[in-house]
Amino acid sequence: MPCECVRNESEESRLGRLQRFSSLGPLTRLSFANLIESGRSVNRRDQEQFRRLAADARAFAEEPAGWLFIHGPSGAGKTHVAAAIANRCLERGQPALFVVVPDLLDHLRAAYNPSSEIGYDALFEQVRTAPVLILDDLGTQNATAWAQEKLYQLLNHRYNAQLPTIVTTNLAIERLDERMRMRLTDPAIASVYYVEAAARAIDVNLPDAFDLDQIREMTFENFDFAVPHLKPAERWSLETAYRSALKFAEEPQNWLLISGPNGCGKTHLAAAIANRCRSRGERPVFFVVADLNDYFRQLGDRESGPGYVEGFNQVSDAPLLILDDLGSGSDLPFVRDRLYQLLNHRYLARLPTVFTVAGEESLKNLDIRFAVRLNDPKTCTTVPITAPAYRVDIESLPAAAGRRLAPGRRPGPSPRPRGR
Repeated sequence: MPCECVRNESEESRLGRLQRFSSLGPLTRLSFANLIESGRSVNRRDQEQFRRLAADARAFAEEPAGWLFIHGPSGAGKTHVAAAIANRCLERGQPALFVVVPDLLDHLRAAYNPSSEIGYDALFEQVRTAPVLILDDLGTQNATAWAQEKLYQLLNHRYNAQLPTIVTTNLAIERLDERMRMRLTDPAIASVYYVEAAARAIDVNLPDAFDLDQIREMTFENFDFAVPHLKPAERWSLETAYRSALKFAEEPQNWLLISGPNGCGKTHLAAAIANRCRSRGERPVFFVVADLNDYFRQLGDRESGPGYVEGFNQVSDAPLLILDDLGSGSDLPFVRDRLYQLLNHRYLARLPTVFTVAGEESLKNLDIRFAVRLNDPKTCTTVPITAPAYRVDIESLPAAAGRRLAPGRRPGPSPRPRGR
């Protein structure tokens, strides 16, 4: 029961007391009123996902229940959503504790000191039993065994007690401690949201192929290498390419070159690598080479401009770069020189890069400067696909069950397109 002094406390004093308890500090300015409802990504699907998150966050702030787990790159709006929930809870008089994970661990370490104002046990109990707890930036802490164990104890207690909890991280889900990951992503209690940041840190109008819905839909799960009409050697080449791409996606290192005829699935595998990395919160850059060359060509007359320099550096230094259809559209010396400058930088820096090339003939016709670097076995792994174009061969199959198969389909109840 509230005592007399609490009953007589002014609304302003009560809110100030709750804000001090929550450690929000300057984040009290972040609310749902100034939240960008569609997020910061320019992609429609990302925007729709963020709108769903914002709606769930508003509902959570009005009636806290369950868990919200929000992951994605820095600058995507995760902290804003989490702080907006905390601030709305405080406005309603609902105690909510907002803590940045590295700061929390520092406070717990300091609480071991005998001169600390609050003992370790009391502080840890206050955090793990908070009516609403927001843990911001999980994964940015120093990952010592002690830190991992304290965080697991905290999350495990709240998981078992089903206490309302929000967690944000820019770490890939797969890199979280397995025990914490199982609890954070348990559909019985947690709603998981991936949020994407702005496609580019600066507006340089780069033709990023991730803006195309078809590229974003190409995953390892819907790639089909079990096509019945393939010869054993062709099927083996497709399976090998699939395994190589999957291995690269799990741990991107050096270069990967996928070659094969048009329609054999090269683009699908390249896009699947990018989508797998994006699902972990990483931000690969995906370009169709012809589009990138057009961009270079358009900027040829103002090469020294800041937009060009910043845009070019952003591509050349990308943590993972995927170039689809290498060799297409690079007919002008200026364009070839810019592309060589890009590839040479990534070659010397050993930055993870994926290429697709349309068959042996295209490989032979590449600029000799490109070919020398692509043929370096210490840097580049080449995976040839000998399987023919998917749709062409499907159309040549005989009619099944008295009718001809539609282009791009195969027998069975659930066709799975291989992509381009």
